[in-house]
Amino acid sequence: TMSCRRVLALSALLSLGIKKNTRFYPDSCRSFGSGAVQPFNGTLFHVRSDCTCTLTSFTHNRVDCTITTRRGRNGLQEHVEILINRIRTVLHNGSIQVEETKNVPLPFDHMYQHIFPFGIYTKLRSSVIPLSVVWHSVPGGIDTLWIEIEQELDTDMEGLCGTHLRSITSETHFGFSEIFSLFTHFVLFSQGCREFLSFTLDCLTHMTSDYINVCEENMYNYEQNEFIRCSFFQEVVRQCKHMGHIGDKWRRITQCREPTCPGDLLYVEEGAAFIPSCLNPKIDTLHHPPFKLHCLW
Repeated sequence: TMSCRRVLALSALLSLGIKKNTRFYPDSCRSFGSGAVQPFNGTLFHVRSDCTCTLTSFTHNRVDCTITTRRGRNGLQEHVEILINRIRTVLHNGSIQVEETKNVPLPFDHMYQHIFPFGIYTKLRSSVIPLSVVWHSVPGGIDTLWIEIEQELDTDMEGLCGTHLRSITSETHFGFSEIFSLFTHFVLFSQGCREFLSFTLDCLTHMTSDYINVCEENMYNYEQNEFIRCSFFQEVVRQCKHMGHIGDKWRRITQCREPTCPGDLLYVEEGAAFIPSCLNPKIDTLHHPPFKLHCLW
């Protein structure tokens, strides 16, 4: 198995001279399932590796930021490190460690960052750079994590989020067989992937074949892992929720169960990320727009 470091080194070389696409903010990079990655340019590829991978690394306003992830044998992200302005936050075994403070309580306020519940997710928002990290913890690890950039940075990025490895490697002829094997892993035919994605043709359009390939790669050897399987389907639904053909039937098609909520809270597919309270009865829709997946009273 080739390390992520070697993949990233080659991707940096191959990406020289590639023109950036116009971006709209906030912009996000997502890592989900057993290795599916949707970088900032909106494409999709799959990385099957248990090495530590750099999702993004950059410097903005003289503040360094590096976010790395490592997957366990179950395919889920078992160890994530977020290093911003020399403050290290570690996500491991369902716990959150900031510097030497283990199992920090939520909400957690720090001079440089804030960590708080965000729907069924947890969110870290930096106060020194325009960046947030959101993740969903499940038994065994993290099934979905995304990095959100709120404005254009004054520098370029390195890492899986800042490159499009699948397109680059398929259009070059450098003879690196390891790179090709990483993204063209042969998998068994998955009727579940194709049936589900047949309802999203008008949404995914020309990228449907890429999604089918990544869906099958995502589930290979993890067919019985509901978190691996359903986190991929959930991401597609998030993108295609306004198309009207999949939103109300995808759980029946995929047999993905709704998340459970604590206490008397009820789960809804879309709503505000925060629950109104006596002290805060109104939701600020400007800073907290309607958000998928949360629990309400």
